[in-house]
Amino acid sequence: MARTFNCGVGAILIVGKENAQEVLGMVQGAGEKAWIIGNVNKSITDTRVHINGLDSALAAVAPKQSQQEDTNETLGGGDTRNIGQKMKVAVLISGTGTNLQALIDHTQDPAVKSQAEISLVISNKPGVKGLERAEKANIATKVIQHKQFKSRVEFDMKVHETLIEAGIEFICLAGFMRILSGEFVRKWHGRLINIHPSLLPSFKGMNAHKLVLEAGVRITGCSVHYVVEEVDAGAIIVQEPVPVYPGDTVDILQERVKGAEHKAYPTALELIACQAIRLGEGGKVEWLKPEILK
Repeated sequence: MARTFNCGVGAILIVGKENAQEVLGMVQGAGEKAWIIGNVNKSITDTRVHINGLDSALAAVAPKQSQQEDTNETLGGGDTRNIGQKMKVAVLISGTGTNLQALIDHTQDPAVKSQAEISLVISNKPGVKGLERAEKANIATKVIQHKQFKSRVEFDMKVHETLIEAGIEFICLAGFMRILSGEFVRKWHGRLINIHPSLLPSFKGMNAHKLVLEAGVRITGCSVHYVVEEVDAGAIIVQEPVPVYPGDTVDILQERVKGAEHKAYPTALELIACQAIRLGEGGKVEWLKPEILK
């Protein structure tokens, strides 16, 4: 098998490193299953295809077929990530990073056995608390100040370049106070999520808590959703309801909703990381493992 070019994985596209994530998004957006599985290195004298760890991996799994089947069921049918390999996630922030902390606590908890790993935290503002949280958790950080760029797209493309260089596969927005350009959103289609402090599609945009109180509704909450070009309009992944009590202020309600956010966001990320869901055709969430809801 090591002498066969594609090693039985099917069709392979070879693209420039700088275009890999964009091409992956296009292929997945067309409804195909696709993954980044390696890179091509120049070889002068050796014609053999080298697969790191192939011999030891085959020796380890050959006598344990039933164990392998259990592992495949856990990771999801077509997932080509190696056993133990996690989805590399970046979190974009602008402030204190309370939702970032919830994601860190979830992904770094050994008892959870999360399939996601936060590999990078990017802030558009220096010196914010969220950066401290990441550094304390031994997560790489990067500050890219939007004020240093002439346009929104120019800033977004710098962020995109940084994500590609870090090998990021998925993005979570967590208090990132920037509206992303359409160009950026299209590049990360299906691999970009956000959390909003209301039960979407109600109370979109800014000042959601104020709007909730003005409307006099008795139930609010939070929604984790895929990001599309229209603000707060992407497919909803997870929602958590929160009661609204008489006498609530914006600050009181905000703190109550934050508690729900810290539960909903890790849940949504894990559903994606374990291949239970994906963004399917027509912009709807496609459940690959509906049994997980039972």
